[in-house]
Amino acid sequence: MNAKMLFVCASGLAVGHTAAQDQPEIQSLRYSGEVYHAVRATAITGLTLDGRFVYGRTIELGQNTARTTGDVVAYDSAIINAAEVLVCGDVFPHTLSSAGSRYFFGTEFSFQSFSEDIIPASGTEGSVINCVDMLGVRPLCDNGTGTTSEVMQQIVASWEVIDNAFMGGFDPDGDGLVSPFDQNDTDGDTLVDEFNGGIILTYANTDTDGDGVNDEQTSDGANGYVRYRALDLATLGVPLPSGLDRYNSTNGGTDGPDGGIQLIWTRGDGGDGQGPLLGGFYPATRASPMFWGTLEMEAAGTQCPYTDATDPGIGAGSSDGIVWGEGEDLCNDPNNAGGAWSENSSDTEVNDDLDPNNDVQDWFGIVPDFVELGLAIRFRVETDQGQDCCDANGDGACSPADFTAWINAFNNNLPQCDINQDGSCTPADFTAWISAFNDSTAGTPQQCTF
Repeated sequence: MNAKMLFVCASGLAVGHTAAQDQPEIQSLRYSGEVYHAVRATAITGLTLDGRFVYGRTIELGQNTARTTGDVVAYDSAIINAAEVLVCGDVFPHTLSSAGSRYFFGTEFSFQSFSEDIIPASGTEGSVINCVDMLGVRPLCDNGTGTTSEVMQQIVASWEVIDNAFMGGFDPDGDGLVSPFDQNDTDGDTLVDEFNGGIILTYANTDTDGDGVNDEQTSDGANGYVRYRALDLATLGVPLPSGLDRYNSTNGGTDGPDGGIQLIWTRGDGGDGQGPLLGGFYPATRASPMFWGTLEMEAAGTQCPYTDATDPGIGAGSSDGIVWGEGEDLCNDPNNAGGAWSENSSDTEVNDDLDPNNDVQDWFGIVPDFVELGLAIRFRVETDQGQDCCDANGDGACSPADFTAWINAFNNNLPQCDINQDGSCTPADFTAWISAFNDSTAGTPQQCTF
């Protein structure tokens, strides 16, 4: 277990350890008012023991609408209300001219891969992820002016076991570097047991704001933090953790309910699958998330007005905060006072394993409003798991009669036509229905929400 201490610098709030590290200051930032929508999502259905992703289906996403039937907030430390306006301690209504109350490590700090324990709100554990909102900045090597660009992707991975009991992480090979996630294969299928799956999100490759730079590649940071949104993900079938206490006193652990997420900022795998991040991806330049907390993470007596009558899910879920994260100064900035997350540690590269010296789980007292801080992210889940995609007539079975029902749905532009779940009824859904029929017949039915 690493001994840790917290201290306050004259120039701001900071995190420190007994082992000297280059650590950034926690600082606030204003909201830019910008929202980026993911246009494509790919399911990750497994993780091999040698670190490769197993991919599922890819779907095209509608940029501005989401199905909400059975859709509820499972975890929300971004604190976004029904009107999609950031509230609670922030500038409200937004003037977009002064700092709000969301915190981060600074635009010159690199933070590409990070993990957090998450306990979803009661009743939503293990439910399928439908919508993801995350707050963050991604300035490139041009200091956020927007003159430089690169591909923008995010990876959201769900794990059933995370070491959040100050045990130093799981270290399968004894090299001093750790993973916060258990990566064993006890059933012999060559896949990591506790990996629930994940989603690769690709952001818009069109110029929606008219600045001459494709949004997928826009350089952020100069105008404040932005909001990244991904909607209509339920058809991919990726669940949040169930919160099962699998690493407890009976098998050597001491922590409580388990479950966590891993977030990776990336510019893709370069087509070679050789990147240092999980699954062979390459790190993004200076990516940095914003931090906030949920209602259960709030300090006693703070009374921050999270609850909104139109969205009682605000502030849902709990966490003990960020566990480990790592990054590098990819811009070689001589004025980078914060340094890279990996600098001066035993591990100088961004990779799947993390240096336990960079453990910031104990942020008690760093921000007066919260006992712990967490990644400013919101998950909405689909508690209604939908129905067999093949079952166009809704009788609970997949049969040749469903083909006639699908033809009727296609001719009349009914919801049951949308088998590929891309938000529209097109001839491509015919091929999708055939695939769904074959999968259902084989005993592996696809799930749709009509």
